[in-house]
Amino acid sequence: VKMSGGRVCAACGGSDIEVDSARGDAVCTGCGSVLEDNIIVSEVQFVENSGGGSSAVGQFVSLDAAGKTQTVGGFHVNLGKESRAQTLQNGKRQIHHLGNQLQLNQHCLDTAFNFFKMAVSKHLTRGRKMTHVIAACLYLVCRTEGTPHMLLDLSDLLQVNVYVLGKTFLLLARELCINAPAIDPCLYIPRFAHMLEFGDKNHEVSMTALRLLQQMKRDWMHTGRRPSGLCGAALLVAARMHDFRRTVKEVIRVVKVGESTLRKRLTEFEDTPASQLTIDEFMTIDLEEECDPPSFIAGQRKIKIQQLEKELSKKLEELEGEITSYQDEIENELENSRPKAKRVYANYSKDDCIEDTISSIFGDEDGEDEELAAAANHLNMDFYNELLDKDRSKEKEISVRPSALESLLGPLPTAASLGITESIKECILTKDRDHNENTGDGELDLSGIDDSEIDMYILNDSEARIKAELWMKENADYLKEQKEKEAR
Repeated sequence: VKMSGGRVCAACGGSDIEVDSARGDAVCTGCGSVLEDNIIVSEVQFVENSGGGSSAVGQFVSLDAAGKTQTVGGFHVNLGKESRAQTLQNGKRQIHHLGNQLQLNQHCLDTAFNFFKMAVSKHLTRGRKMTHVIAACLYLVCRTEGTPHMLLDLSDLLQVNVYVLGKTFLLLARELCINAPAIDPCLYIPRFAHMLEFGDKNHEVSMTALRLLQQMKRDWMHTGRRPSGLCGAALLVAARMHDFRRTVKEVIRVVKVGESTLRKRLTEFEDTPASQLTIDEFMTIDLEEECDPPSFIAGQRKIKIQQLEKELSKKLEELEGEITSYQDEIENELENSRPKAKRVYANYSKDDCIEDTISSIFGDEDGEDEELAAAANHLNMDFYNELLDKDRSKEKEISVRPSALESLLGPLPTAASLGITESIKECILTKDRDHNENTGDGELDLSGIDDSEIDMYILNDSEARIKAELWMKENADYLKEQKEKEAR
């Protein structure tokens, strides 16, 4: 506490002013008015800390410094730069090294260093390589300042995967809240044109390529596309327009894109109205109308293809239905026009099939069918003789069996008692039966039917015999039961 003799109290006019440096105020002892508050100490003072060192009070501390300057004993000896300062110094040195290789000016280098300091203050360098962060800062400057540099250039200089640098760049731009503008493809035209070595016509080719790029941008081809691909397509077309034969591989080697990407850009430009103009018309006419984006055109094309496929499938279904209906009608007409067999056994009409049918029914002489033998046991002697006498001369197998069957016959009921006389007569007397059926109330319409078809409707003697044998075979159980009833 000390008294200030040169000051005068503004309230009472007294000169007794008490100044307390510990409290940082000045008070009038006469009236008690506080003349000054929070007085800043201008003299240099030193404070001892817990480690035995001392630090200056009131010393200027910059924004980059983390704390106060450390001293030992009472001496202001700097023990070395802190880690943050070393990180900033190394970052600045590497930024200048890469920036000089990219031929960036001092303003761009200073801006990149400021971005790097912001990244360090937000601890974005932790867990990441410093070279990746520095490259991301430099590319962020190239995007904001509009310099003709690509991320691939930094990848070539550092020999680092371009996708790794792109990931770091996106993280840095998001965390620092920096909206990097889209790159104008026109920035790369002079650079790529110089690398393609057009000679004296370098400017003319560049201007033509710029005009092509402007038309591509007007037709929404640059949105969502890499600028190097658009530049490659524009330079390839401009070179052909000025009689320079540059191959696709040469352009790819310069712009560093894939061949498929370059050809796709050319195909997209081919679908625009500007591609239909001649060279003179293109250089003199500016088309005001805009074309739809390629992605929108591709989507509309897919929708049309799907609609066409649906319509085609519907038409195919309709045609298949019509074909099916036509097939049904044709089958119905053929069924109606085809002569119908009046008897189930009309397919036995051919003489060459009779022997096969008989053999399939009766079997060989040595292997006589047991079921037929059982049916023969129930046959009446008169009925059996009448049935076999008709074709005894034609069928030798049957002619040798009566003696064997006679021994098996016994006192059986007659055909009349069984009620099968009429069915047997129908099988044998086919001609009389057909005559009786057709002598109705009118004549039979035989138009369009030849003799062979008429023969198919009539059973001959062999067919009648076969039918009788089949009937006996099917009703053998019934005849056996009847015989057993009579025996009881």
